[in-house]
Amino acid sequence: MRSAASADDVAVAVINYNGRKWLPACLASLRAQACPPAAVVLVDNASTDDSLALVRAGFPEVRVLSMGRNTGYAGGANAAIRHTVAPFLLLLNPDVVLTPGFLAELLRAARAHPGAGSFAGKLLRPEDGGRPIIDSAGHVLFRNRWALNRGEGEPDTGQFDEPGEVFGVCGAAALYRRAMLEDIAVAGEVFAENFFLYLEDVDVDWRARLRGWTAYYVPTAVARHVRAYRGAGRPRNPTILRHSLKNRYLMMIRNDAARDLARDAWAILPMEILRTLDFLVTTPRSLRGFIDLLRLVPAALEQRRLIQARVRVPRAALRRWLRQYPYRARLVRRARLALARRPSGD
Repeated sequence: MRSAASADDVAVAVINYNGRKWLPACLASLRAQACPPAAVVLVDNASTDDSLALVRAGFPEVRVLSMGRNTGYAGGANAAIRHTVAPFLLLLNPDVVLTPGFLAELLRAARAHPGAGSFAGKLLRPEDGGRPIIDSAGHVLFRNRWALNRGEGEPDTGQFDEPGEVFGVCGAAALYRRAMLEDIAVAGEVFAENFFLYLEDVDVDWRARLRGWTAYYVPTAVARHVRAYRGAGRPRNPTILRHSLKNRYLMMIRNDAARDLARDAWAILPMEILRTLDFLVTTPRSLRGFIDLLRLVPAALEQRRLIQARVRVPRAALRRWLRQYPYRARLVRRARLALARRPSGD
C-alpha cells in the first residue's frame, strides 16, 4: 500500500458554463501544477460561447464532458463524480487560477488527515493594488443558518495562515475524498441537483459532518478566484437570490434537527424577516424562490428521512460549529460597498 497521496490519486473537474473568458488561465494553472493530476475533465453545462472549441484546440489533454443542457453546478459536479475514478476529486470553477503547489499541498494534508473528507486552500481575489483580499478560507455556518466564506472581503494580513479544521469548504476550488462523496450520497446524488446552484457545497459540508467526516483548511494551497458569477461588488442577481432563498430552506429541511431549529428560532426568524423584506424591496423577482420551495418540499422531506436515518455523530458535535452572526460587521461592509458603487461627481 502506498503511504503517500500522489498525482495518480487525483482527478480534476472544471464545471463550466460560458467560462471561455477564464478557462485559458484556469487550465494553464492545472498544467503548471508541481503535482499534476491524473486526469482533467471539463464538464460543460451547454455553454453558448466558444468554450469547447477553445479547450479542444488549446488543451487536448482535457477530456470534455458535454451535458447537453445547463444542469447547474450540482449536476455538473455529480457528472464529474460519475465519470472519474481517482480516490480524490478536485472541483473547480473556471474563474479560479491555482498556484503551482496547490494540489501538492492539499494532497499532503489529505495524507496527514485520513478522517477529513474535504480540503480547502486559501482563495484570494485578484489584487487591485495594495494587499490581497480573502475570498474564502473555508465555510462558516451561523446560528441563523446563514453560511459565509470565512474571511470573505477581508485584507489578507496573515489572520488565516494557520492550518486547521473548518466547518466546510468552498466548492469553487475544493478537494474531496471520493470515499466521503460516496458515503454521503442521497438517492444516488452527492450534490443536491434541485439546488441547481448556490449552497450546494454547504449542503455537502453539513451531510459530511452528520456522517462524522471533517473538513480541513490548508493556507499554503493558494489560488486566485475572480468570483465572476457573484462577486460582492456586482449587482444583485435575481436568479441567484432566488436559488439562495429556496436552497437555504431546503438545506435546513434536509439536515437540521427539529430541536436545534427550535433552540435557534430567536436567531433564525429575524434573519428570515429581514431578508424577505430586503428581497421584496430590492429584487422582488427573487421571491419566486418561495414558489420553487413549495414544489420541492415533498422531495426534500423524503431526502431528510434518508439523511437523518444515517446520522452518525451526536448533534452537539455539529452545534459547536454554529457561530453568532456578525450583524454589525456585515451591515458596515454592505454600506461601504454601496458607497463605493455610487457614481462620483455632482
